[in-house]
Amino acid sequence: MRPSAAPFFGAGTPVRIVVVDDHPLFRAGLRTALSADAQFEVIGEACDGDEALAVVRSLRPDILLLDVEMPGRSGVAVAQALADDPLAPRILALSAHAEPAYITGLLAAGAAGYITKDQHPLIIREALLAVHRGEGRWFVPIPRNPTALSPLTGREHEVLALMAHGSDNPAIAERLRIAENTVRNHVAAIYSKLGVSSAREAIAWAWENGVAR
Repeated sequence: MRPSAAPFFGAGTPVRIVVVDDHPLFRAGLRTALSADAQFEVIGEACDGDEALAVVRSLRPDILLLDVEMPGRSGVAVAQALADDPLAPRILALSAHAEPAYITGLLAAGAAGYITKDQHPLIIREALLAVHRGEGRWFVPIPRNPTALSPLTGREHEVLALMAHGSDNPAIAERLRIAENTVRNHVAAIYSKLGVSSAREAIAWAWENGVAR
């Protein structure tokens, strides 16, 4: 059964997307499918990693829909190159394969999701909207490190899991029924224990180590 179309969530500025894929026909199909939806605007395309970086830095899209396997610079390398860019778009990776090395690399680079090319276009559409809302969408098995021992407390795990699913501090405070200042203290402790300095790094760790599912 095909998924039914979700309703349009009101008028407003469409989500600005750059599509990157080394196959022209697949790229054109994505552009056609997304352009038919008023919630999206495909503002640029690229056929390889170097062109992707140039287009992203020129157009500053909201989301980069990024093929993983390309000649030259891979999708993982593109995500890594954008990891420290404060104006970088959220990244939804797209691939024909669910290779653990790609998934781990994209998690570490702060990508927001990974979806395989065999998914129905409406699933890709839903994933784009979720990523734009600040949520993660990983339609692939997340590699686990069974020997890794988490340094976090149970409450810190809860806070980090909610962060990974797009919740901000006020939402986490409401969900866990704790003060927002307490949430900030938990977040600071999470950063310190994981040896990270940003939410992006902490969230990547959460997905990679099974805290977020």
